[in-house]
Amino acid sequence: MIAEALDTLITLGWAFLIWLAALAAALGAALYTIALTLIALCRGLHRAARWIYRRTTRPAWAVDRATARRIARTCKEAA
Repeated sequence: MIAEALDTLITLGWAFLIWLAALAAALGAALYTIALTLIALCRGLHRAARWIYRRTTRPAWAVDRATARRIARTCKEAA
């Protein structure tokens, strides 16, 4: 009788461990999917914001470093 109870306890223990491993794997996959989705969303929003920012008109000196230096040099020479 005690042997059968111990055998049942061991079987239930293994079943619990298998369920625990399966739930951990499912939770890990779900969290990984959520993380990838959030990363992709943030990356897309960043790219969209950068695209919108680049489409707006800016002064000539804000275009690039070489243009800014040329304009600054011209202003210093004129002064």
